[in-house]
Amino acid sequence: MKIAIIASLLLSILATTLFFGQNLGISVLLFILPLILFTIYFLEKHKKVKNKKGSLLIIPILLLSSTYAIYQNMFFKITNIIAIVILYTIMLIWIMEAKYQLEFAIRRIFYIIIKPFYYINEACKGIGKVFKKDRQKTESTFTSVKSIKQIGTGIAVSIPILIVIVALLCAADNVFAEGTYKLFDTMIRNGRSLIHFDFWFTLVAKLLTICALTIYFISFMINLLSKKPWSTKEEKVIKVQIETTILNTIVTILNVIYIIFCKIQITNLFAKIATNSIIDYANYAREGFFQLMAVSLINFVIIIITSKNSSLSSKLQIYYRKIMNFVLLIATAIILGSAFIRMNLYGEEYGYTFLRILVYFALLTESILLLPTMIYIFKSTFSPWKSYFVIVTVMYVIMNFSNINGIIARKNVDRYLNDGKKIDIEYLAKTKTDGLEEMLKLYNNIEDPNLKYQLKRYLEVIKGKLEEKENIVEWNYSKWKARNILNRGEEASF
Repeated sequence: MKIAIIASLLLSILATTLFFGQNLGISVLLFILPLILFTIYFLEKHKKVKNKKGSLLIIPILLLSSTYAIYQNMFFKITNIIAIVILYTIMLIWIMEAKYQLEFAIRRIFYIIIKPFYYINEACKGIGKVFKKDRQKTESTFTSVKSIKQIGTGIAVSIPILIVIVALLCAADNVFAEGTYKLFDTMIRNGRSLIHFDFWFTLVAKLLTICALTIYFISFMINLLSKKPWSTKEEKVIKVQIETTILNTIVTILNVIYIIFCKIQITNLFAKIATNSIIDYANYAREGFFQLMAVSLINFVIIIITSKNSSLSSKLQIYYRKIMNFVLLIATAIILGSAFIRMNLYGEEYGYTFLRILVYFALLTESILLLPTMIYIFKSTFSPWKSYFVIVTVMYVIMNFSNINGIIARKNVDRYLNDGKKIDIEYLAKTKTDGLEEMLKLYNNIEDPNLKYQLKRYLEVIKGKLEEKENIVEWNYSKWKARNILNRGEEASF
């Protein structure tokens, strides 16, 4: 318990120092790394590690943590906090359970985060016991209260002597005198800051934050040592029991609709795309991709439910179900292809935004998910959940490191410079320093005075923000690179 309390206190102090009143940067990685190392050490010490494969999740956790020090994408700064918490809790559960079933992931994540609040009282009692022992040790170290008074008297007597000696040394050496003056000047200035209300408010807020985090971390460790830290009752696998004939009928009807739809897509979109005007198809595709993506997700759910059905079925019914699910899978692939082409046409004609780039990644991820789904259709003993989890995690990490802001800036700048298509400078300004190089390229090659003025304002704002002082824990590669570019004078006429 003592190790858990000390480690929790240190982690709380570290978290408060790194994050309180600071922008997120390399600080996230500096906190996550010791948190993971201590958690794994704590579990190994108490012999709770049953599956070391779970520690593989350290890789995506650290990669996502490092993105705060590399890019300036506000969307991922928010979603990555959620992703890191989810991956961290899944890693703990996976490590502590010999056979981990991802079907229970959402429920277990909720419990492992919330259940520590049940142990707050126990955590406080543990802190009290540790301090009680430490006080007893301290009292035994000093022979009596008299020795403490003697030390205080010695300090009081030494102060006037110290003043006289320092004054004589200052008179004897100017360098020593100058250094002493600077030291006292710094002490006086810092002393004045103690009077300010902001200082005391911040200090109290930090202390309260440290106390709250310490108690939660201790409670979290106590929960990990409990028999079932992620559950309060037995977990049961949900079985789907629907008449096979009903499910087969539903899938057959859906397949008929999808076959008709796919025929139209192949005829009107795929086959004629090379012969008709791009602009016509861009308008045609203007609102279709989101609906098609939703349909493809529904198809995934239908395939999982029908394949998971445990109702008694004849061999012919099972064989028919597999064929129908495979047809549904092919239809889903065609739908995803159609959505991707529609998205590409629309992006080329009307520009690229963050949401549109996300759609690309979502469609690509869904396309990859078709592979484990196909295996699951023909092999019912195969569990697709781990494959889904790995694919989604890998794709999410790739999406983080693809510098979407940079892609948006590059794609839209190229559209304007190469084809003269409309460009939205105000929107591109949201890419911050991630898209600075592309924005500088546009500034140096643009002739429109209105757009050039907007770009100049963007560059001035960026330059002003880069000149602001930052704490070392807020360090960010994108800002550092942008600062170097501007300092080297690569902004040309700017």
